[in-house]
Amino acid sequence: MKKKIFATLLAFTMFFTGFAPVKGDTVVAAEKQHIIVIDPGHGGEGDRNLGAQYNGLSEKAMTLQVANAMKTELEKYENVTVYLTRTDDRFISLEDRAAFAKSVNAEFVFSIHFNASAEHLFYGSEVWTSAFDKYYQAGMNFGNIESAELAKCGLYQKGVKTKLGSSGNDYYGIIRHCVARSMPCVIIEHAYIDHGYDVPLVKSPDFMNKMGVTDATSVAKYFGLKSTALGVDYSGFKYTSVAKPASPVGQDNSDPEVCSINVAATDKASGNVLVEMTAKDSGSPIIYFSYSYDGGKTYSYLQMWDRTKETQSFNVTVPKSCQNPVIVCRAYNSYELFKESNPVAVTGLQ
Repeated sequence: MKKKIFATLLAFTMFFTGFAPVKGDTVVAAEKQHIIVIDPGHGGEGDRNLGAQYNGLSEKAMTLQVANAMKTELEKYENVTVYLTRTDDRFISLEDRAAFAKSVNAEFVFSIHFNASAEHLFYGSEVWTSAFDKYYQAGMNFGNIESAELAKCGLYQKGVKTKLGSSGNDYYGIIRHCVARSMPCVIIEHAYIDHGYDVPLVKSPDFMNKMGVTDATSVAKYFGLKSTALGVDYSGFKYTSVAKPASPVGQDNSDPEVCSINVAATDKASGNVLVEMTAKDSGSPIIYFSYSYDGGKTYSYLQMWDRTKETQSFNVTVPKSCQNPVIVCRAYNSYELFKESNPVAVTGLQ
């Protein structure tokens, strides 16, 4: 009888303390249950609630597709519980989304989005996080993992960034409301739906599901999850953690410091001009460049800048119709601010 009572008490203790006995007298903690909230951006009617609308693509519908795929994939992992802030096309305020996440004790909130720009110039993925304390650290650490995973999908990476509003708080509402409730949050801007580089990728078969799986994989790596169903184990996944900042890490509000060019060579037969360009920015990386052969009247599409080099060379093809070519370039940092180069007149092409 005493043995039976002891066994019952032991089982009772295991249930309420979350500990499980193993061989001998060793006792180990049960694996932590991670609670994740996925926030499909936008939803409902009205301009801002629709999100970006271009090329037959609707952001509010795309975010829900990605979020559902992300949830399905994440639920294949052990020790994780996943919630969505919305499951259909409806308006939910940013504060209510954060409040819901808090009500289920979310460990992290992932807000799903797609991008567009007024100028229709930009392309690629970016991740936004809080500028403050441990929330910055968590967001940057996850964002770096996410950026690496999105790059594998052929998406150009604009980086992991912060933005402060005029009040000195986080600019983006969902991040601000989550931080106010002691939850880290990131906004994942997967791709632009208004630019010729990203749109073919976005419209490719199974792209939304692919993004959901990519996001889920990033979460699994960040939390060190494993999945028997998928046959993967990220419990040993290592990443270099970003330091927790002593003060808010705001955005870069200044143009690049340096953008200078010279003409290295010309080829009359082809009209090619070999341009050598140097670009620097101490506040944020240079990520794009563009060029003009008519003195800055018109510019090329934004080109990808090799972030491992401050100086690089490229060809500019000047059409024969351009009688007096003048090369001018622009260097853009990750906050889409640019500096224009010195103009260089090109001779010997006519």
